[in-house]
Order: sequence, then C-alpha cells, then structure tokens
Amino acid sequence: MDAGRLIRGALAAAIALAAWSAPVPAQTFPSKPLRLLVSFPPGGPADISARAISDGLAGLLGQPVLVENRPGAGAVAATQTLLSAPADGHTLMLASNVISTGKFLYKSVTFDPLKDLRAVVGVSRSPHLVVVSPNFHGDGIKDLIRLAKEQPGKVNCATAGAGTMPHLGVELFQQVTGTQMTLVPYKGSGAVLPAVMGGQVDVYFDILFSAATLVKAGKLKTLGVTGLQRADTFPEVPTLDEQGVKGFELYSTFGVVAHAATPDAIVAQLNEAINRVLATPAVRGRLAALGATPIGGAPQVFQKMIDDDYYNWGKVIRAAGILPE
Repeated sequence: MDAGRLIRGALAAAIALAAWSAPVPAQTFPSKPLRLLVSFPPGGPADISARAISDGLAGLLGQPVLVENRPGAGAVAATQTLLSAPADGHTLMLASNVISTGKFLYKSVTFDPLKDLRAVVGVSRSPHLVVVSPNFHGDGIKDLIRLAKEQPGKVNCATAGAGTMPHLGVELFQQVTGTQMTLVPYKGSGAVLPAVMGGQVDVYFDILFSAATLVKAGKLKTLGVTGLQRADTFPEVPTLDEQGVKGFELYSTFGVVAHAATPDAIVAQLNEAINRVLATPAVRGRLAALGATPIGGAPQVFQKMIDDDYYNWGKVIRAAGILPE
C-alpha cells in the first residue's frame, strides 16, 4: 500500500472517529418565544404580576414572553394547557394557591400538583384585609369574634366563590376562633365590595390590592390584616395574630411553575433570570402597588409553599366538609 493511500486512510479514520466521539452541541434555551399562562382574567393581581415580570424576562432570555389568560375554576384550563405542551420550559404558568387546593374542590381537576408540576420560582404573596362597612359596630377582630359568638350564624361573611382564598380564609378563621358565620357566595370581589359597603353583607376577607383603595377612601373599614407582619401600605392596621388569633395566616401567593418533566438545567436558568427580574426597582414597585412582597429564591422555596398549601388547606377543606363541585 503506498504512503498516499495510508495517509488518506488514516485521515479518513481520524475524521470518522472525531465525528463519532465529538459531543453533540447542547440545544440552546430558549429557542422560541415563551408562553406564560395565567389562570385568572386580565387586570387582577395575578395578571399584573405576570406582566410585571414578562418584559424583563424577555430582555434577559432574548425571546418574547407572551402572557396568555386562561381563567377557570381550579386553574384547570391553564394547567391542562401547560401539561399538554412539551416539557421544554417554553410554556410556563403563573400559579396561585389554587393549584394546591383545586384537587380538593373541583371534580374537573385531574392533575396532581405535587407530581405533575414543579416550582420554578415564587413571585409574590399578598395578605388579605378583613373588611366591613364603616357602620360596623366595632374596630378590631375581637369585636367580630364577639358578635359571631353572641349570635351564631347571624353574622354574614361574603366569599368570592367556593374554594377561593377569601372562602378558605374565613373557614380557617371560624375553625381557629370557634365562631359560626353564614357564608354568602358571590362571583368575585367586584360583586362583593359594593355589598359590604351597603351593609348587605357584614364582612369579607379580601386580598389587599382589591380592597385597598376603598379602605383608604373611608368606604370600607378594616379590622385586621391576615399576614404575620403588618402590611407596608397599612402600617397602622394590626395583624390578626397581634389581636389574639395566634398564628393566623392568609396569603394569596403567586409563582411560576413548569411541567414536572422540565429539565433541571432549564429550571435553573429560568429561576436565575426571574430572580434578576424580581430584584429590579420597577418590578418591586409594581408588586408593592399590589400590596405584595416578592418571594424569589431557589425553586425549593416556592415548592415548599405549594406543598404546605396542599396539606394545610386540605385539612381546612376536610374539616369544613367542603365537597368537590
């Protein structure tokens, strides 16, 4: 065999070996626009939170982040859309506490939040205000407890629909205080608040953002805030914990989740990017306007919140005897 043929053969073998042994280039993420699903209508705290982070996230990732509102009880529509999409990080959902409670409340919920979803990062959480009419005879939560005990079932408490946080919050309140109120369901805070102002219903546990303007205008009175710390926007309003309902907490929590099969590296990249967005003054300001505080941190921080909501609110729902619709 001549030298030329030997060299050409060796070269061909080397090229073949290099082609076989060279690592496959890692697929870059993201490779297309992202979808951020929201299980609530436009204009509310969840939608505002999603839009607060979408622009900054798009700038960091180099791809548009499109917010899609897919409202529905139990977050069914949004979650089904998420789970039917490829588990590649390009479809995400801004989830609320509903993903943890829906399985107990709605027969249509077939997903398991602890198995089918994984946390990416917590975005924000907001306490609720216990609001009453300005004509309510009392100034603190002890007055509400006293009235509810003196006249069991006579005090009416509005809810924003079965399984919403205002509903579960008052169920927890009754369980820990030994009170009994008559619950009156409404379709959302927009319908409840005029009824509270007009005295058609006595009390409502409303997310801070929703009630804040009316409280500041003197059209509603607040008996307390449901966080363990006072709200920055209402520093004069004591917590229920301060007023003797020890350890009482009620928050509406929002965070980004992905399909459970999403690769760890992609979740880590998304977590880092969203944490950077949450640290910007613009986003912190928008969240503060909602009466919310940023969460951030590792995925495990938000995952624990999901797990805790699942177990703690599950107990409340079972104790209240709430059956799935």
